[in-house]
Amino acid sequence: MNDSSPPETGPSLLDLLIDWQEGTGDRHHLIQRLTQLGPEQGAEVQKLIQAVQSSLAPTPRHAAAPPTPAQWRTELMACRARVWPAPDPAGLLVGPEVMILTDGHAGTILRDHGARTLPSSVAASLMLLCQTIIMAQHAVDAQELGQLQQQRITANSTSLSDIEPVQ
Repeated sequence: MNDSSPPETGPSLLDLLIDWQEGTGDRHHLIQRLTQLGPEQGAEVQKLIQAVQSSLAPTPRHAAAPPTPAQWRTELMACRARVWPAPDPAGLLVGPEVMILTDGHAGTILRDHGARTLPSSVAASLMLLCQTIIMAQHAVDAQELGQLQQQRITANSTSLSDIEPVQ
């Protein structure tokens, strides 16, 4: 953590994750804490990925059947994304059932009942997906902003033309 970041208060990201997976905490608190990290705090996400990969037990094979490609597609299409661009890039995908943390080299799929480490090639692809979702959202926001500005201009010009000139 660099000197410019605020001191951490409350439980750590790893503690929030463990609490969620043990059923004593809320997934929302973990997501909220992650999204409150500043754009330069990607190192915190990278530390969490490393901690998860080294300390949490992987998802037991008998826990549940692996998702089908259609289920994964549905999950990924429903994801919201967050990216920490620099100096330590990291990404977060939040879907209905999973959270995915990635830094482009390493990644972890988090569920309420376990975690799974991602191969580096998949972690890189998911980092790209995070960035793509963010860029698409910015493009949609810019397009909507342009439409709203045009509506305002049209509404103002219409209302101004309705004003009777002073004679």
